This record gives sequence, structure tokens and C-alpha cells, in this order.
Amino acid sequence: MKKTLQLVFLFTLFTASAQDINLRWAEKIKTKGQVSILGGKNGLYYTTHVNNDNELVGRTYDSNMSFTNEKVINFNLDDKKYSYQGAYFLNNQILHFIKDYKRKEDISYLYSGISDSKLVTSSTLNILDEEIDDNNPRRFGERSISPDSTKIVIYHENRGKKKDPDILVYKVYNSSLTEVVNEGAASLPIKSKNFITENIEVDNIGNVYILAKVYKEMKEVAKDNSKYYYKLIVFAKDKSIKEFDFEYPDNDISYIDILPGKNDTFFCAGFLTNLKGRKEKMISDEMFFASLDCKTLTLSDSKMLKVPGLYPDEIKKVQDYVPYKIRNIFERKDGGYTVVAEQYKLIVSTHTSANGMTTTSYRYFYCDIACIQTDEALEVTSVTRMPKYQLNASNPSIISTVKNDKTYIIYEDLTKNIEATDDKKTKRSTKSIFSSDSKNALFLLTIEKNGEMRKEIIYDYKESKIQPFILGSRVIEDGLILLNANDQLGILEIK
Repeated sequence: MKKTLQLVFLFTLFTASAQDINLRWAEKIKTKGQVSILGGKNGLYYTTHVNNDNELVGRTYDSNMSFTNEKVINFNLDDKKYSYQGAYFLNNQILHFIKDYKRKEDISYLYSGISDSKLVTSSTLNILDEEIDDNNPRRFGERSISPDSTKIVIYHENRGKKKDPDILVYKVYNSSLTEVVNEGAASLPIKSKNFITENIEVDNIGNVYILAKVYKEMKEVAKDNSKYYYKLIVFAKDKSIKEFDFEYPDNDISYIDILPGKNDTFFCAGFLTNLKGRKEKMISDEMFFASLDCKTLTLSDSKMLKVPGLYPDEIKKVQDYVPYKIRNIFERKDGGYTVVAEQYKLIVSTHTSANGMTTTSYRYFYCDIACIQTDEALEVTSVTRMPKYQLNASNPSIISTVKNDKTYIIYEDLTKNIEATDDKKTKRSTKSIFSSDSKNALFLLTIEKNGEMRKEIIYDYKESKIQPFILGSRVIEDGLILLNANDQLGILEIK
């Protein structure tokens, strides 16, 4: 049966508040910095912040955003030396991570502390990891959590001396940090000396995944082929090691990631940029999609998906080309998939003046939003694109969730862009001395599984000065998002 691909560019415009959501805000918090959202369960939500006395404070809120409890969190360490690394909310308790360096011993320590559901903090700290300074550790104290929140991997890399390889040291703990279920110290099985470790994840079983970008030797680079490829390495719980290479002829991999799926599955997916031709080099309109079974550690063949409509018909300047990054992959009830992607890139420029002074500038691009719908066989059925242009914007990017197979995307943009229906009409949102947050609004995109889209304004910042920080907000469950407005917490619920 022949399927029809829909390219969706039309949407309904609303200037009133969005009708499919409930939004409630809590009282303001007196804080020196940003609030961290830890999570929640059974209608209670947990946060931390630093108060004006430079103390770490835990707070709880109910589902109505009413403040219910607050306590100062103290650890049995010298306040001037330790570095607080954040926390997870798991099993009705808060797991804190604290890094400390003992100068006399030349040893770095990573501790864990526990606060219970009533924010009472234990005086006992546990050592999760330690490393002597002679081993030249980097990324010490970094961590990742499994999709079902039952496993936590703690890791660091010891730099090899001279020609010796770097050593990855990892430990996988259970969710209470009381048992190590997988650990090891090994060099990555990569022949090339020039590679970058880009991502480390852990699955629900305890297998550890390392995604590395490997640069080829010059003699290995064939014409019209990429100068690099990606390797996924799995250090399994049973001590076996699996390797999977990602490389596609005539293409660069402009983006790749390992994203969680249901039923102990990871998706290895990304976008490709064609290395042939002229215009083709400026767009990445082809996806690859493979699924990895975490129980058997078998990887499916990559499915290649041609995704038209991700870019305007004409891209005149190279600097206007921004590759896509996958933000979420949602599995629908009909067996199909919804892929939410956003254009993102960072350009770093270094300039040296005549007197030898060097300055470095950073340009962050968060641009168009794409929602790609596929059927169960991974055939693309619709592509929806929303033009957006955020260059060094003060509040960039998106946050997305699903409810009843509808996709909801929240982001900030200029209020006048509610009327923009194409690239030409979309005004650029860029932070400058002439920009003002009062000209912006909080937007909501609602996308049906057939690709039809509706764009609404939840509220604009002339009505309310509460400005949620998108990258600091968090999806708690499908259709429920905690919004982080730095000194204020909000709950957004899809009806």
C-alpha cells in the first residue's frame, strides 16, 4: 500500500492563552542563583537552591504548587573545600553528589549524601569514587542515570602518560548507591589516537555505553568520504565488550546520539550531511535510525530516512545552515515514532589583534523546530517544521512532552512571531543591547500524529514578568512539566 508523505507548514494561530493546559506558579524563592528541579512523586515535587546566606536549601511543593517544607541541607565536610555536584530524586529520597579534593593526600573524592522525603539529611557520607592526582584524572565525578532510574554510572578518565592510552574508570551502582553492579577500568578499543569521548550512558540492566568520535588518519580518508566516524562501545555487565561503528559513504554524521526507548531499548539515531555537490553540503535532510536491544546487545541495521522539508527551498549563506539535533523520540500507541528535533550549532571564533591580544567569541544557534512522524516500519509519514531563529538568545531551546499521541513543544520567542507562517516572516530573537524580554512570550506547539500543527501563546511577558528558563525546566511525566523561573517554580499540566 502506497503511503503519502505530508509536509505540514500550515497551522492555527491563537493570540489568547492556550486552552489545553493548566499552569500554576508557586511563591517566589529568595535565592542567590537558579533553582534546581530534582523531580517528584505522588504529587510532591523537590527542588534545591542556594539562599542569601550561601546555604543549600531543599524544598517540597504539592501538585497545587503550594510550598510544604523547607530545610537547610548540611554535609559533614569543610564548607570551603567541597564542591556540590547536584542531586537525583529516587525512591522517595534525594541522593546528593559532593566532590572534594584532599590537598595533603593529593586525592579527589566523590561522596554521596542522602536526604529523606522530609528533607532530613544523614550525617554519614559514602565514598563513591576516588583517584590520586598522579593519575591525572579528568571528568572526575561525572555521572549518568538509566532510563528507569534504577542504575547510576559514576566515571572518570585517567590520562595516559606519553604513548600510553587513556583509561576509563567506571562503577555502576543501584539506585540507593549501596551496591556496585558493574565496574571496570579499561582503555577504549580504538586504534586511532585521535578521538573524543562524547557520551557515556547506562541502561536499566547495568551495561555501560561509550559513544566516541574517531578521527581517521589522512591516508585512510577516501575521496568524498568523511574524515571521522563514530564508535559505540558497550562494557557489558557480564564483562563482555561490544563494538558498533557508524559510518555512511558520501556523508558526514552531523549529529548522533543514543536515546532511551521502551522495553530495554536504546535508539542510535542522527542526521547526515551529504559530502557531494554544493547545495547538498549545506543541509542535513537524511536520518539514520537503529535500535539496540540492551538484553542481547544486538544492533539492528540502520534504517535510512529521507526527511524533506527540514530547510527552506533556498539557503543562501553557509552561516545560515544549522544542523538538527534530536531532542526526543516518542513511541506512539500505533507502533510508529515521533521524532522531535531542533537546529543547534556552536561557532567558536578566535581573533588576535596587532598587539597580540587574543579574544574568543561564542555564537550559539538554536533555530527551527522539526517534528517527524513515522509508521511502525520507520517510513516517514509527515514532517512538520516551525521556523525559529535564536542566536545567543537569553532563553533558548525547547522542551517537549506527549499526551495521548499528541506532541507538545514549549519555547520562548518574540511575541510578534505568533503571526509568522514562514521563514521570511519570522523575526530573529537575538540578545543585544536593544533586545528586551518584555517583547517575548511563552509559546506552545501542539502537533497531531498526522502532522497538523497549532501554535499558541501561553502568555506574553507584558502580562507577567515570570520567565521560565527552558533549559532548566523538566518533564516529570507525560503531559506534566515543571517550569523553572529561577526564583519561582511552576507546574504546566496538559489536560
